[in-house]
Amino acid sequence: MALQPSEVNNVYVRGGTGGHGGQGGTNGGDGGIGEGPTLIFGGGTIQIVINQGTEKEEIKNILRRDFLNWLSPINFFLRQADILQLQAKGTGGWLLEHPVFEQWESGSGRTLWCHGICIITKLKFTAGAGKTVLASIVVDHLSAACKSNQGISVACIYLNHKEVNNQTPSKVLAGLWRQLVLDRDIGSDAKELYKQHYEKDTQPLLQEVDDILSSSIKEFSKVFVVVDALDEYPEFQWEILLHHLAAMGSNVNLMITSRPHISLEPFSLSDLQTLNIRATSDDLREYVNAQICSSRLSQHVKGLPELQEEIHAKIVDAVDGIFLLAKFHIESLKTKNTIKAVRKALTELPQNLHKGYDIAMERIEAQNEEDRKTAHSTLIWVANAKRALSVEELQVALAIEPGTQQLDEENLLKIEIILGVCAGLVIVDENPKVVRLVHYTTQEYLDSIQANQFPDAQTEITRTLLTFLAFDGYPDSSWKLGNLPPLVEYSQYLLAHAAGQPEVQLRESLLRFLGQAFQWKKTMANKEFFWSYNWNSLPWDYPDWPSQPSTLWIAAAANLVGTAKSLLEDTLFPHHPGNTEIIVASYYGHVKMVLILLENGAKVNAVGGQYWSSLQAGAYKGHAEIVSMLLEKGANVNAAGGEFGSPLQAAAAGGHTEIVSILLEKGADVNAAGGVCGSPLQAAVDTGKTEIVSILVEKGANVNAKGGTFGSPLQAAVNQGDIEIVRILVEKGANVNAADRTHGSPLQAAVHRGHTEIVRILVEKGANVNATGGRHGNPLLAAVDQGHTKIVHILVENGANVNAAGGTHWSPLQAAVDKGHTEIFYILLEKIASNAVGGESGSCMQAAEYRSLLQVATIKHDNTVHIHLEKAGNVILNQWVYASVAQIIYGFFLHAPAARGDIEIVQILLEKGANVNVLGREYGGSLQAAAYNGHIEIVRILLEKGANVNVADGKYGNSLDAAAHMGHTDIVCILLAKGANIILNQSDNINGAGRKYGVFLQAAATMGDTWCVQMLLANGANVDEAGGHIGSSLQAAAIRGDADMIHILLKRGANVNAAGGTYGSPLQAAAYMGRARIVHILLENGADVNAIGGQYGSSLQAAAYKGHTDIVSMRLEKGTNVNAAGGQYGSSLQAAAYNGHAETAHIRLVYGADIDQASRNLSTALEIATQRAEFSEWSGYDNIVDRLLEWGARLPAPMETEEDEQQ
Repeated sequence: MALQPSEVNNVYVRGGTGGHGGQGGTNGGDGGIGEGPTLIFGGGTIQIVINQGTEKEEIKNILRRDFLNWLSPINFFLRQADILQLQAKGTGGWLLEHPVFEQWESGSGRTLWCHGICIITKLKFTAGAGKTVLASIVVDHLSAACKSNQGISVACIYLNHKEVNNQTPSKVLAGLWRQLVLDRDIGSDAKELYKQHYEKDTQPLLQEVDDILSSSIKEFSKVFVVVDALDEYPEFQWEILLHHLAAMGSNVNLMITSRPHISLEPFSLSDLQTLNIRATSDDLREYVNAQICSSRLSQHVKGLPELQEEIHAKIVDAVDGIFLLAKFHIESLKTKNTIKAVRKALTELPQNLHKGYDIAMERIEAQNEEDRKTAHSTLIWVANAKRALSVEELQVALAIEPGTQQLDEENLLKIEIILGVCAGLVIVDENPKVVRLVHYTTQEYLDSIQANQFPDAQTEITRTLLTFLAFDGYPDSSWKLGNLPPLVEYSQYLLAHAAGQPEVQLRESLLRFLGQAFQWKKTMANKEFFWSYNWNSLPWDYPDWPSQPSTLWIAAAANLVGTAKSLLEDTLFPHHPGNTEIIVASYYGHVKMVLILLENGAKVNAVGGQYWSSLQAGAYKGHAEIVSMLLEKGANVNAAGGEFGSPLQAAAAGGHTEIVSILLEKGADVNAAGGVCGSPLQAAVDTGKTEIVSILVEKGANVNAKGGTFGSPLQAAVNQGDIEIVRILVEKGANVNAADRTHGSPLQAAVHRGHTEIVRILVEKGANVNATGGRHGNPLLAAVDQGHTKIVHILVENGANVNAAGGTHWSPLQAAVDKGHTEIFYILLEKIASNAVGGESGSCMQAAEYRSLLQVATIKHDNTVHIHLEKAGNVILNQWVYASVAQIIYGFFLHAPAARGDIEIVQILLEKGANVNVLGREYGGSLQAAAYNGHIEIVRILLEKGANVNVADGKYGNSLDAAAHMGHTDIVCILLAKGANIILNQSDNINGAGRKYGVFLQAAATMGDTWCVQMLLANGANVDEAGGHIGSSLQAAAIRGDADMIHILLKRGANVNAAGGTYGSPLQAAAYMGRARIVHILLENGADVNAIGGQYGSSLQAAAYKGHTDIVSMRLEKGTNVNAAGGQYGSSLQAAAYNGHAETAHIRLVYGADIDQASRNLSTALEIATQRAEFSEWSGYDNIVDRLLEWGARLPAPMETEEDEQQ
C-alpha cells in the first residue's frame, strides 16, 4: 500500500543487493546489477517499494540444507539426473505403455517387480537389460505426470554394490524422506530428532528415520517409490529395507528392479505384480543408430544403407535383449577403420556378456605398453576400491610413484585418456563426478580373472597409499574442510587393502605407518571436518580408541594377522597383549586374531573401556563364533560393566537372537540391571526383536524393570510402535499406567506417536485416559496436538475429560483450533455440548471454552473463523452484562491478527467493538504489533480507530520504537505525522532493563536506514541519547561500518567520544569490527585515541584482539598509549597473544610495548600464549610463543615455597 502524499516529507533511495553470480568454469561470474527500489509515479501518489534483501532467507536456506545433509547424506536427486542423461532418445516407451505398468500406475498400494529374464550364464544370470535407465525413465515420467498435483509425490532409490557401507537402510530411508520434503516444511518430528542427536554427534536410529518417513508419507494421497538394483544390495540389508518399504502404507505404490534370482515372497508386498525387463528391438535400434551417428561409423555407412541395416540386425540378434552387450559390440565396431573391418567384426560378435568382456580385455592387451599399464592400474583401482573413487582420487592414485615424497602434478593423466584405454569398461558419473565400472557384471567378471590377471592388485594399491601417506608434511592438522588433498579421505582403507599378502611384501613400510596411525586418527577426527570426511571405516570407526594405542592394538583392530604374529614373536622387541587388543578384535569379529592373542597370553576376562570385556564386545556385534570361543575359554558370562552392563544386554541391544540363546544356556542373568538400556529386556524392546523379547520373558525377565531411555520396557515398546511386543508385555503383567517424567504414561506416548492399535490395547487393559504428566499434559491433549482424529474418538468414547488443561494449551478445544484440526474441533465441541447440563455452571463452562476458541481462532485464520467469532461473541455477551468487557476481550484478541497482517480479521474484531488500546502479550498493543511487522494499512486503520501512538508496553516499547527497530520508515513517517513522541518518559515501560537499542535513533542507525535517521533528527531526536548495549547512534553506525551514516550524525553534532555500550566508544567499536575507513573518519573528527572503557579497555586492545593490523598501525601512528592497561585482556599485547596474532604483537613491540607487562591475573603475553598453545592444536599459538621468546620475553621465575626457604 502506497503512502499518502501528506505522509511523505523526504525520500532517500537506497540501492538493493547484487544479483546472483553468473555461471562460469571453475569460478562463478560477476554478480548481477544491484536491484534497487522501484519507483512508480502516477495519480499524484508515489509508491515506494524497498527491496529488503535476501540475507535472512539465505541463512534459512543454508540451515535447511545443512539439516538435510546431516539427516540424509544420500542425495538421490543427483543420481536420477545423471542416469536419465544416459537414455537414448526414443527408448523406454514400451514400458510406460505396458498394461501391467499402467495398471500399477493408476492403482493404489500396489507393488511392481521389474526383473531381467532368467537365463543362466557364466555370470550367473543375464544382466544389462537397461533396468536402471528404465527406472529413471519411470521416475521422470511419474514426476512430470504428477507435477501439478501437490497431493502426489515421487521418490527413488538407486542402490550400488560399491556404496553398501554408505547406503545403510537408515540412510536409504532418509534419502526417501529427503525427496518427500522437497519444497515442504521439514516437520517438528525431524527437528526434534536433530536436537536429540546432533550435539551428541550420533546418527538417527533406523526406527526413528522410519517414523519421520511415515509421517511425511501420510501428508500425500499417493506416493510412488522406485527402487533400482535391489539385487546389488547385500541380502541382510535388502531384507531390512524391504521390511520397511512393505510397511510404508496403503497410499504407496512401490516399483522394484532387480535380477530375477532374489525372492520377494517372504515380504508382505501388497498386490505384487511382475514384469520381465529386456531391451526391445526398437530400443536397441534407436541406441545403435545414435551411436553410429556420433562416431566414425557414420562415415562407413554413408551411402551404404544396407551396411547400417546389417549393423542393426546383427547386434539386435546377438545381444538377445541385453543392452550392455549391445554397448560392447558398438564400442568394438567404433574402433574399426575400414568397411571391411566392420563387416568382419559383425561376423564375430560374441553371444554372451562373458565373451564380450573377454574381447574388451583383448583390446586392452593389444595396446602399447604405456596404455596397457594405465588400463591395468585403472581396473585394479576401480574394481578393488572399497567405495567409488572420485575422478581426482583416481588421477592422483595413478600419478603416485613409489619412493617419492610429494605428488608430481606433471604426472597426472587426463580422465579422457584414462577412460580411452579401458575399452569401455570404466565410465564417469557426472553427479557426483565418480569413476565406476560400466555395470555390476563387470565387477563379477574382473573378480573372476583377478587371481590370474592381476595377482598383486592389493599390494599395488597398498604400496600407493603407503607412499602417499608418507608424503612430506603429512598429516597436517591445519587441513580444512573441503580442502583436503585428493586421496586423503580414501586412504582410510589402507589397512583393509594391506591385510594378507601386502603385509609380507611391504612389512617395513606398513610398520612405519602403524607407528604414525594414531596421529592420522587424531587429524581426521578433527571436529572441523564434516562427518563424511572423517575416517569412519574399520579400524578408525572403533568408538573407544586408547589414548596411546600400541602397534599391536592397531594390527589387532585392523585384522593384520601376519603383522600381529610377527610382533608377538619378535624376540628382539617383543610385544605383549594388554586388556584392549582382545576386546577390539572381538568387536570386529576377527576370529583368527582372537585365537592368536589368547595363545600369546591375552586374558579372556580382561576388562576395560566402553565394551568392558571381549565377550560383551563380540556379543554386541553379533559374532557368534567369537562368543562361543570365548565362553569355551572361560569368559565370565555375567561380567558387569561397560556401555551395556552385561554381555546379555549387549546381545539383545544388537538384536542377535542366536547369541542371546547361547548366553542364557551358559547361565546369563536375565534381569541383570545397568547399562544404557536398563535391562536385557528393554534392550530387546528397543531393537524391536520380538523373538528375543519372547525368549527373555519366558526365562523370567521382569516386564516392569525400571531404567533405560524410556523408563520401562512397555514405554520403549510403545514409543517404537511395536504392537506385537506391547501385547507380549501387557499379557505378562506390564503396568499400563507406569508414568515417566518425559513421556508421561504409556498411553500418552502411544497417542503422541499415533499408534492407534496400541492405544486400543492399552485402554482395553485399563490404561487411565485422564492420566496427567508428560510433554502434553494428558493423552487427549497429545492426540489433539498431533491431529490423530481416530485416537481422539477412542479417548473421548472411553471417558477422556474434554475440558482438562495441560501442557502448553488451555484445553483440548483450544489445541484443536490452534493446530487447525477442524474435524477434531467438532468432535470436542459436540462432546462439550453433550456435557453441558444447563444452569450457571454449564453455561460458564461453555463460555470459557468459547473464549479460548475465539482467542486461538484469531491467531490461526482458518476457514471457520467467522463462525467461531459469532458463536464465541454470542456466548460471551450472554454471560457478561457489560459490553465493555467484550470490548476488552476482543481488543486482547486483536493483537494476533494485527501482528500477522490479517486485515479481514482486524476489521471483524473492530466491528465487534474491540478496544484498540488494550495492552498485553509480546508486542504490548495492537498498534505496536502492526508497526513492528510492517503492516502499514493496519497501522492506519488502528490510528483511525483511536490507537494511542505513544503508549509504551511490551517487548519493543511504543509503536515508533517497534517500527524503527525493524526499519519500517514508511510507518515511522505515519506515526510521526500522528504525533509520536520521540522523547521517552522515564515512566515508559520498556521491559525493565531497557530495549536492545536504547532509543529510536539507535535502532534506525543499526538498520542502516539513513532516511529514518534523518526523519528522526528532523523531528527533534537527540543525536547523542545513550542507552542499550549499542551505547549511541554513532557507535551503532560504527559497528555497521556505515560511513554515510557517520557523516550524517557528525554533521548533526554527534559526540565522537560518547561513552557507553559494549565497546565503550564509537572508536573502540569500529576498531573491533575492523572498519579501517570508519576509524580514520573518527580520528579525523577528534576521537580520543586513548579513551578507556568498554569490554576491551581501549580501541587499541579491541583491534589487537581481532588481529586488525592496519588499524593497530593507524592507532599507534596517532599516538595511542601502547601499554594502556585495562579491559578483558589487560593490554593490547596480551590481547594479541590471546588470539595468536603474531604480526599484530610485533607492531606493538616496534612502538615500545612492554613485552613482560602482566595483567590483573598476573599473566604476561608469553604466559597467555603458552597456555593457549597447550590446550589448542592450532599451530598459530606455538608460532607466537616462538616469536615472543625471540623478541626477549621471559617467563617469570617460579615462586619460592616454604620448603624452598627452609632449604
